Amino acid sequence: MKRRVAIICFTIAGMVAAILAGPVSARTSDPTVVRTDKGWVQGAATSSGLVFRGIPFAAPPTGRSRWRPPGPVSEWSGIRPALRSGGACAQNASDILAIPKITNEDCLYLDVHTPPAEVGGGRRPVVVWLHGGGFVSGSGSAYDAKRLAAKGNVVVTVNYRLGAFGFLAHPALTGEDRRGSGNYGLMDQQAALGWVRANAAAFGGDPGNVTIAGQSAGSGSVCAHLMSPASQGLFQRAVLQSGPCTMLSRSLEEAETAGTDLAHTLGCDTAAPECLRAVPATAVLDASRSDGVAGELLGGLSFAPVSRSPLLPRPTEEALREGAFAKVPTMIGTTRDEATVFVAILMDQLTGRLRLDTPAVRSRYSGDPRLVAAAVLTDYLFACPSRASARALARHNPVHMYEVAERDMPNVFAFTPDFPLGAYHGAELPLLFDLPGRPIVLTPAQRQLSDRMLGYWSRFAATGDPNGPGLPNWPAYSSAQLQSLAAAAVGPIRDAAFERTHHCRFWSSVGSITRPS
Repeated sequence: MKRRVAIICFTIAGMVAAILAGPVSARTSDPTVVRTDKGWVQGAATSSGLVFRGIPFAAPPTGRSRWRPPGPVSEWSGIRPALRSGGACAQNASDILAIPKITNEDCLYLDVHTPPAEVGGGRRPVVVWLHGGGFVSGSGSAYDAKRLAAKGNVVVTVNYRLGAFGFLAHPALTGEDRRGSGNYGLMDQQAALGWVRANAAAFGGDPGNVTIAGQSAGSGSVCAHLMSPASQGLFQRAVLQSGPCTMLSRSLEEAETAGTDLAHTLGCDTAAPECLRAVPATAVLDASRSDGVAGELLGGLSFAPVSRSPLLPRPTEEALREGAFAKVPTMIGTTRDEATVFVAILMDQLTGRLRLDTPAVRSRYSGDPRLVAAAVLTDYLFACPSRASARALARHNPVHMYEVAERDMPNVFAFTPDFPLGAYHGAELPLLFDLPGRPIVLTPAQRQLSDRMLGYWSRFAATGDPNGPGLPNWPAYSSAQLQSLAAAAVGPIRDAAFERTHHCRFWSSVGSITRPS
């Protein structure tokens, strides 16, 4: 009798719990409701698939967790709404990008776009997008990936700590954790990749087929993951857009010196970790604002991943030279006129620092001084270093290189230059993403180019080779060819022609292009 009463009681308790919680089958029958490893989330259905916004992938790096590796997310009960993106990470205002000053530190969230149910089959390839912004600005939610998802990909766009919050190194912080200091933003990205491994399948993705992709600083981040032993196995393909590996030039010693100076500015010479964590976010931003943007562009970023550290043991050039990077298929490329946007913003600062009046430079570049400065910087900082990265990577990896040569793209920036930008830094972004808040209108020919590029990127994510049905042939870089991407024509160009156009042989023989300070 007692046994029967106990069974009845447990049965009733189970029924009550089921009623209160709702049947699992009812939850899973709704495609907008997905169970992650920490709890249920509910996204939204759109005409181009499903979207889930503002999913936490790490604990808030606030208070005592500031300048520490990202911690695990706490589980939640019930169904968490995933309809709004998480707030962008703390950053100074940018008039160029129309971004206000942001002091938010609770920012480690990601968005997931999935394709319509009828597109593709089985587990879909996963693309993890790391945004650009010089490691000091931007957010993952600034990129609406529905067009890339509609091609059959699960696309994850990620926030990571920026500026001093993401890349401050200090001797006292270095000693706190075996992973050291200076690479907190990189650790955030690794945590996001860990989240993808644990949760991709729940969203229809293949956790064993992950492509990490990024533009500008996002591309530099991808390069860091290629070089970081701690990132190995978290991805199977890599896409570097307009950010050669040479942008990762800070050593731990240099970064710690800069971090010690910043701590001094903030009044934290003693008890540094505790003092630094107590400083208001706005004061950290004010103290770390850079007024010498031109100097950073030419001399290296103040905040960026740090080498000679536990996460990045080797300097980039050494790792490339010795083949100390992930052996995965790689796509790398630039735009034809990368630096026009920088010259449009910083003409006086840049030309005052550049040595453009030498006979060697004058024999190769002539015309409008602004366009000369832009061409010099494009070749010196982007085109030729990217080609050098491609050549080093191609000794071990399947590599496909490209150049976006479409010179009539709409301007995505919040300013109007007084000379043509051409195929500027970031010109390819509206061909791959929608940019919320920045209405971009493509011509019919540009929409066709966009469709081809989305096809290339998607085929690469699926197979490690961008070639596929209906796409113009794209030779591997090992055949000394790269792909030119323009509305007028898409097709291969010889590496030797690219070298001549951008004077790479000349720049490989030149040291600094800046005037002595």
